[in-house]
Amino acid sequence: MYAQNQRLIFGTVYDETTSETIIGASILDKKSGKGTTTDNHGRYSLWIPSDCDSALLEVSYLGYVSQRMIPSCDVSEINWKLHESSFYLKEVEVNIKRAKTLDPTPSTFKISKTELDVLPGLAGEKDLVRYFQLTPGVQQAGDGNTGLFIRGGSNDQNLFLLDDMPLYHIHHLGNIVSTFNTDIIKSAELFLGAFPAEYGGRLSSIVDVRTKDGDMHRHHQSITLGLLTSKIHLDGPIIKEKASYVASFRINTMPIFKWFFDTNMGFLMYDANLKLNYILSTKSRLYFSFYTGEDAMNYDVDGTEESFTSKIATTWGNRAISLRLNQTLSPQLQLNLIGGHSTYHYGEKSMLNFYNPDKVLEGHYKSNFMSSISDNFFIAKGKYSLSNIMRIQAGYNFYYHVYNPGKSVVKQSGLDLNEVNFSMGYPRTNAHEHSIFTDITIDNLHGFGLNMGIRENVIFTEGITFHDLQPRLLLTRKITDELALRASVSRMWQPFHLISNNGAGIPADYRIPAMPDAPPAISNQTSIAVNYKPEQSNYEFSAEAYYKKMENLVDLKEGVTYTTDFAPWEKILAVDGDGKSKGIDMLVRKVSGLSTGWIGVSLAQAKRQFVDLNGGEEFPYKYDRLLDVGCLFQQQLTSRFIVSATWVFGTGLPYNIPRSQFVDLEGNNVLLYGKMNEFRQKTYHRLDIGVSYKTKKLKYESVWDFSIINLYNRRNPYMYRVSSSMHGVKLYEFSLFPFLPSLSYSIRF
Repeated sequence: MYAQNQRLIFGTVYDETTSETIIGASILDKKSGKGTTTDNHGRYSLWIPSDCDSALLEVSYLGYVSQRMIPSCDVSEINWKLHESSFYLKEVEVNIKRAKTLDPTPSTFKISKTELDVLPGLAGEKDLVRYFQLTPGVQQAGDGNTGLFIRGGSNDQNLFLLDDMPLYHIHHLGNIVSTFNTDIIKSAELFLGAFPAEYGGRLSSIVDVRTKDGDMHRHHQSITLGLLTSKIHLDGPIIKEKASYVASFRINTMPIFKWFFDTNMGFLMYDANLKLNYILSTKSRLYFSFYTGEDAMNYDVDGTEESFTSKIATTWGNRAISLRLNQTLSPQLQLNLIGGHSTYHYGEKSMLNFYNPDKVLEGHYKSNFMSSISDNFFIAKGKYSLSNIMRIQAGYNFYYHVYNPGKSVVKQSGLDLNEVNFSMGYPRTNAHEHSIFTDITIDNLHGFGLNMGIRENVIFTEGITFHDLQPRLLLTRKITDELALRASVSRMWQPFHLISNNGAGIPADYRIPAMPDAPPAISNQTSIAVNYKPEQSNYEFSAEAYYKKMENLVDLKEGVTYTTDFAPWEKILAVDGDGKSKGIDMLVRKVSGLSTGWIGVSLAQAKRQFVDLNGGEEFPYKYDRLLDVGCLFQQQLTSRFIVSATWVFGTGLPYNIPRSQFVDLEGNNVLLYGKMNEFRQKTYHRLDIGVSYKTKKLKYESVWDFSIINLYNRRNPYMYRVSSSMHGVKLYEFSLFPFLPSLSYSIRF
C-alpha cells in the first residue's frame, strides 16, 4: 500500500497555553500538497517523502498563529503547540480544506469557537443550537424554540451527543436556551446527511459536541453575570502535565417569564458539567464526563371570589455520565472504549383546593404524571489509517433502553366530591439494542472521493425482534482544483417515537418504544451537491439538493390527550405515517480574515400523511417553510472590540385555526376546523446585534457583552389563541420577544 520512498509522521496538536488538544487543526505538506486534520483527540498521521528536506510542514487552525517546520530525517513523532492569536488574522486559513475540494466527508457544518464566542446572545446567553439554526437545512422554528428541525424532520429525530453521552432533551427555560453551556464547548459538528456509519438511532441529524479537557498548567476561574443566566466555570490541573478537570455551573438569574407574560409564573433551571482528564501514558488517556440539568416551572391560579386555588408544576431534566478510554495502539490505529448511562425524566403535578364562602377547605384534588427514558450503553470503535488517502473505521454499540412512557397518580377527596385514589399508566418496556458498523474513506481514487459504510441494527424488546441494514454512500468527483460534485445516499432508523401533547405543560414530549403496531421509524435520503472553494479567496460556496422519505412515523390521533386517556396504544396512536421532504440548501461563507460569516438559504417543502389524520390526505408538516434565510456577520474591529449581527427570515409556518362555529343543543359553542395545517402564520424575520469588549490585565481578563434582540421590534408570532362567543370567533396572536437589550459581564482569572 505504501511507496518505499514515504515515511509516516504522526503526533498531537496542542494549545500552547493550556495543553488542550485541538480538534480539526490542519497539517499540510506545502511541497507535495498532501495533508490531513486532527481527530477528536487532537491526533494526526501523515505520510511524507522519506528524502531529507523534501517536506515543509505547516499546521494551522482558525484563531491561532500558524507554524511551519522542515522535519528532520530521524523524527517520526512531531507534536505541535499553537499560540492563540489576538486577532482573526487575514492570513490564517485552513489550508487543507482549500486543497481538498475532493473531500469525501458527509454533509456537515462545523463551528468555529471564535465565531460562537461573539454570537449575539439572548440576555447575554450565547447558544450553540441557535448557532446551528442559522445554517441552511435547519428550519427556523420561531422565537422561544431551541429545537432543530432539519429537512422535514422533528426535533426528536436529532441525536445529541455530549462527550459521547446521548441527551434526549436539550432545552432550558421553556425552549429559550439549550443544554449546551458554551463556556465548556471545545468543538461541535452538525451532520445533515450521508451520516457516517458510526452514528445511528435518529433520522435527521447528528450533533456531536466535545467539551474542553482543562488546563494542565494553571488554575482558572470565571464568573458570568447576565440577565438570563449566571455561570461559574473552573478548570485547571489536578496533577500538572498529568491530570486536569473542568467544572461549570449555570442557573437562571432574572424572572424573564414574568417580564414577558406578566404572570405569576415561577421558573428555576440549572445545569452542571464536570470532566476529568487523566494521561495514563503517552499513548493512553482516560476521560470521565458528567452532566446534570433540571428545569422546574410552576404557576398559581386563584378562582373567582377565592373559591379555589390551583398550583401547577412541570419539571424535566437530564442526567448523564460516561467513562472513555482512548488508546493509541500504533501511529495508524486508534481505539476508543466508552461506557455510560443517560436518563431523561418529565413530570407534571397539579393540585386544586376548593373553599366554601367562609374560606374553609372543602375539597382537594391532586394529580402527578411521570414519564422517563434511560439508557445504559457501551461503545467500542477503532480507526485505522492505511495511507494519506485511505482510512477504515469499525465498531460495536450496545444500548439497554428502559422506557416509562407515562403514569398518573390521582387523588380526590372532600365534601360533595367522589373519593378517588387510583394509579394508571402505559406499560414499562425494556429493549436491548445492538449495532455493528464499518466504513472506509478514500480521499482520491482516480479523481473520485469515496465514503462507504454500512450499519446493522438489531433490537430485542418484549419477545419481538426488529432489525435493519443501513447503507451509506458518499461519492465526490473533482471537476477542477476548486470545484467538486458530491452525491450521497443514506438510510437511518429510530428505535423510539416521540409524542407531543399540545394541551400539556412545557415541554410536552413523551417517548414511547417501538412495538409491533409502531415499528422503528426509517428515513432514506438522497442528495447531490456542488462545492466551490476558490484558491485565492476567503470564501466558500456550496449548494445541495436533497429528497428524504420517512416511514413508520407515529402521532396522536385527533382528540386524544396523552396524559389522561391511557387507552391501549392502538386506540390513541396514528401509525404507519409517511413523511416526504425535498429542497435546496445554499451557503456562501467567509472562512477567514478580520470579518467572517455566512448567508444560508433554504428552499424546501415537508409533508406528512397518516390514514387516521386529516381524512387520510397529505398535509403540510408543522415546520414546513418554503423559504428560510439565516445570516451571520462578525467583524474584529480591534484586539478588544468585536461586533456581530444575525438576521433570519422565514415564510409562515402551517397552523390550525377554526373556520367557523355552531351552537349545539346544550348551548355550547363548537368550533369547526378544516383540513390539517391549511393556514399559514405571518412571515417571520428578526435582526439581532452584539458587541463584545475584552480587556486583559496581568492577573485577569474580562468581557462585556452587549446585545439587542429584535433590533427593529418585529412582532413575530409565538402562539395563537382562539376565543369563541355568540358574536363569533376571534383569533389572538401573541409575540414573545420585543426590542430587548441585554448585558452580561464575565471575568476570568
